[in-house]
Amino acid sequence: MKMMKWALLGSAALAVTAAAARADDLAELKAQIEALQNRVSELEAQPQASMPSGYSLLTFRDGQGSFETFAGTRHEESIRDESGFTLSVMPTADAAPVAEVSVSGEIRTALIYSDVDFEDDDSDPPLSDDVDVLVRGRIFIRGKADTAVGEVGGYFRLEGEGGAGLPGNDDDDNDYLQTTDMDKAYGWWKFAPSWELMAGVNDSTGSLQTGWDWMAATGPVASFGPSNDGSQEQMRLTFSSGPIAFGIGVEDPDNFTTATPTVVPTDFSEDGIFTVAEVGPAFTGTTSFDKSDIPLVAAYLMYSSDAFAAQIAGLFSDDDFGDDDWAIGGGANIGIAQSFTLTAAAVVGEGTGLYANNLGPLTTDDEFWAASIGLIVNISEDTRLELGAGFEDYDEAGEATGFGGGIYWDPVNQLTLGVGATYIDYDDRHEFEVVDEDGVDGLPIEPVAELVDAEDEDSLQIFFGTWFRFP
Repeated sequence: MKMMKWALLGSAALAVTAAAARADDLAELKAQIEALQNRVSELEAQPQASMPSGYSLLTFRDGQGSFETFAGTRHEESIRDESGFTLSVMPTADAAPVAEVSVSGEIRTALIYSDVDFEDDDSDPPLSDDVDVLVRGRIFIRGKADTAVGEVGGYFRLEGEGGAGLPGNDDDDNDYLQTTDMDKAYGWWKFAPSWELMAGVNDSTGSLQTGWDWMAATGPVASFGPSNDGSQEQMRLTFSSGPIAFGIGVEDPDNFTTATPTVVPTDFSEDGIFTVAEVGPAFTGTTSFDKSDIPLVAAYLMYSSDAFAAQIAGLFSDDDFGDDDWAIGGGANIGIAQSFTLTAAAVVGEGTGLYANNLGPLTTDDEFWAASIGLIVNISEDTRLELGAGFEDYDEAGEATGFGGGIYWDPVNQLTLGVGATYIDYDDRHEFEVVDEDGVDGLPIEPVAELVDAEDEDSLQIFFGTWFRFP
């Protein structure tokens, strides 16, 4: 009986102790809740960060945003998805971005050996056999916003370059000639699911999105075949649905940029001699003028899939100094197995300089054709091989045959190392030479010019280059 009594007394004491402990825990928990509530009240009383109207979240992330403008991009000018950073503005934390801006940059430095053999070299300074270091820097900015009338976006590229090997750099005290250009700047409006209006400065609507110059030509040396490196002021309407796309645009017309005497010949006599006053306008100094008072019209039609792409493109332009300018061309990209791409392009035309590469129209009605072919091999995930050849044939300017290639290694996304070479062989390259300057100091200006035939000319360029991408 006594044992039972002590057991009951012990249990009662234990119960009282446990109850007291629970009371202490509840009191402590209540104090913590009150402190948390006070902190929330303090935060609510603080000034709120300013946000765009209608939005509640800003985010930063590495890499590019999701930009799908219908305008194509040359391989050498493409922006890697992993480069730069993107600022996104979202309506809520779990919704897709409504607006975003991506910023990235690139610096290319190249060590180039040049072996140039021109009989009549009047460049400033004269071309020669030498080793130069050339530098090019680029800043890319892209942005877009979803609006009540569709997506509106824009692209801006600022480019600066310099180096002792650039033409015109004859300053002995400073061998770094620096030029800065806003060479690409355009905007787009997707006013319907398959339609886009693009306006600004971009590659011509008639550019060949196949061939060596578009799919390869990564190295900082001469290219070959038809060029796609001419930015044009333009307005372009594009339709794209599945594998089919076509575009039509109006663009700034071709122009002539020449030095004294300004020569715009339409034809040559049998001996290739003419007087400037008889064939076109003549000015003193360097001048540039449009060949027409109205824009040129360019268009293309393209089919593209993962393994195959084919395109036809062309342009037409009025010419106030001769026959109308025109060009038509096309090409294809063919994927062979998983690591090989074969690309080819060709163009034929008259007068226009939009496809000019090593040679360009020497007269306002110079007829021409050009073609290129290239092989791109992805040796491994981070190594790319480019091999190609091209040909340019102008009735008056002459002919040029080019061969080249390069191999490029990307150990990380921020760095590319490349080495390669280009060889250009010129046949019957022509140029103007003034043979009688009588009348230059007076008006009208009537110098006599002669078409000079320069034979057996060639150039070889070998390069080692680095590409640094940031941030």
